[in-house]
Amino acid sequence: MDAAGKRWVITGGGSGIGLAVARLAAERGASEVVLLGRNEDRLRKAASLVGPVASIKCLDVADSSEVENAFSSIGRFDHLVTSAAGIVIGPFIELDEAAFRDFFEVKFWGQYRAVRAGLPHIAREGSITLLSGYLYRKPEPGFSAFAAVNGAIEALVKTLAREIAPVRINALAPGQIDTLGDYIGAEANEARRAACAATLPVQRIGTPEDAAHAVLFFAENGFTTGTTLDVDGGQ
Repeated sequence: MDAAGKRWVITGGGSGIGLAVARLAAERGASEVVLLGRNEDRLRKAASLVGPVASIKCLDVADSSEVENAFSSIGRFDHLVTSAAGIVIGPFIELDEAAFRDFFEVKFWGQYRAVRAGLPHIAREGSITLLSGYLYRKPEPGFSAFAAVNGAIEALVKTLAREIAPVRINALAPGQIDTLGDYIGAEANEARRAACAATLPVQRIGTPEDAAHAVLFFAENGFTTGTTLDVDGGQ
């Protein structure tokens, strides 16, 4: 299976990895790429970068009814990529329960809702890619919420690969990806890029396009399911 002529649905499609996947799918000949996210202006800007095959739908993945309604209106499609996420950092003992729950609400339950709502509409030969991350199997202090969420996502993938077959489902575990510039500012981001480059065998930080290439592999390789793929520069 290849991307040409296929319909894609991407949550968190307005920026970062989701946008990179959308652009690459369009370059590979996707018939339509539906970008889902909360910010309409950001989605419109993203759609202009993807090109004429892009369409947008505003929703909050924390709202089950919005997710279900969006997928019902989209109808039949071939590939689902769930990249909506968030960020929460701090020592476990200092993070309150609400911060933990809010992070799960978006990154785990948001992906759960997209899969549940999308399954009735996805092609039997289609694929689902969930976003995990290196901070589960390669943990670092201060990222306990990431470790817990990513572990849950990867465990879910293994079981769903059996339950929802022949639809395929996999998880991508990106490493240090250059997507935080808008959150931490240019100066801090440049310092982060340099620090990452110094510790990785590939001697550079990852790009959203690096992660997108792996997502396209999952979509196009019909013999891969139940897998978590590390794209982390050898971290």
